[in-house]
Amino acid sequence: MTQSPGSTLLALALASFAAFTPACGDDEGSPPCAEPSAGTGGSGTAGAGGTGGSGTAGAGGQPVDDEDSDHDRDGFTSRAGDCDDFNNTIHPGAEERNLDTIDSDCDGFDAPSSTLVWSGDSDPDQADALAIMDADGDGQISLDEFSAACAESAMLAGTARPGVVQVHASCSGTNSCRGMVYQTWNEIYEHACRGVNECAGWSCVETAEDQDRDGPASFDAATCDHCHSGPEGTFHVKVPPGEDVSAFLADFWERRPDMYLQSIIAFGIDGVTAEGHAYSNMPGSYHLLSRAEMDRLIAYLRTLTPEGENFEQLPGADPIDHGN
Repeated sequence: MTQSPGSTLLALALASFAAFTPACGDDEGSPPCAEPSAGTGGSGTAGAGGTGGSGTAGAGGQPVDDEDSDHDRDGFTSRAGDCDDFNNTIHPGAEERNLDTIDSDCDGFDAPSSTLVWSGDSDPDQADALAIMDADGDGQISLDEFSAACAESAMLAGTARPGVVQVHASCSGTNSCRGMVYQTWNEIYEHACRGVNECAGWSCVETAEDQDRDGPASFDAATCDHCHSGPEGTFHVKVPPGEDVSAFLADFWERRPDMYLQSIIAFGIDGVTAEGHAYSNMPGSYHLLSRAEMDRLIAYLRTLTPEGENFEQLPGADPIDHGN
């Protein structure tokens, strides 16, 4: 394409003007430079090769440091301690789950830390557990006293929902969820969800948030209906092999105190067979029911008439033939 003489003369005139016009602020009498405004970037062109301007996101045209961005919108930036700003379940203060290889609360550890909140050595900086739990004033904390405190709150200090007690007879037991542990060496630790019990002791495990369910609704919510539903007004029981069914059911509820039933509802039944094989008969429901709902469920169970029959013990498993 050829240019007209008029357009050529206009281009030369503009070039000459630019060459002799002083830059802002360069010479005396030149106009001052204007402050840059916050740029937003050009939109680019619809045609090929359009890239648009880069612009800026910050005030005064200054770019925002990526450490101040909250990419996953969990309320924490990288500068504020978010160790994975592209996962909104990971941030300072998030619930930590033990041994899942994920540092959910960004404290540098996968497993939640246990905090010593009281010691029998009477450290003045620690909470006075005796003042809270020692109802009879004998200077010791009994299982009943620990259970009573647990029924009020699963944590000695701070705020927590009521809990239920789980007894660990051996070292390295794992607490089911958030709560506190009374160790046999006279110390109490608080821990986040799935904290590890360092040795034999009593655990107070926080229960679910109360939804004000009555006994029958709690029966369903705890999935008791999977195994124990029967005709209206009855409670279906699997009687061990060889036991007389009528005799086994005659005083079924009388042989089971409330604390025993609470433990079964909260943590399920497990144990070891005579042959040394571990088993588990039912799942625990501490994370499904509140402490109050467990109490309502127990009261409801005691109104039901036990009925059932013997179950058969499964035969031992045949060895696996790896040749086939």
